[in-house]
Amino acid sequence: MEIKTRRIGPSLVLDVAGQVKGGDAGDLRTFLRQCQDHGELDLVVNLQEVGFIDSSGVGMLIHCLQEIRGRGGDLRLMKLSEDIHDLFEMVAIDRLFTIFQSEDEIRPLKKA
Repeated sequence: MEIKTRRIGPSLVLDVAGQVKGGDAGDLRTFLRQCQDHGELDLVVNLQEVGFIDSSGVGMLIHCLQEIRGRGGDLRLMKLSEDIHDLFEMVAIDRLFTIFQSEDEIRPLKKA
């Protein structure tokens, strides 16, 4: 798995490529925690280049979402493949996350 970062406005976008499973899910979790530790709480995970995500990857995303929201931020997802979107919809995970279809939809977090 490979992770690159870039900015769209104030949002930090993580472009993830490969598979999110097993140890790779742990690597992504560590990366997301490091982002939080550096004050990055407006995160968007681009899954366009992710071909597969297993239950450990899904669980990790949910856990990180809860952590980031607990710190006043948000973890949003972008460009899910049809298979991954269908999986998220089937188990109702799509209701937990804001999911963007394109970069044009990304908006900064609203301050409370």
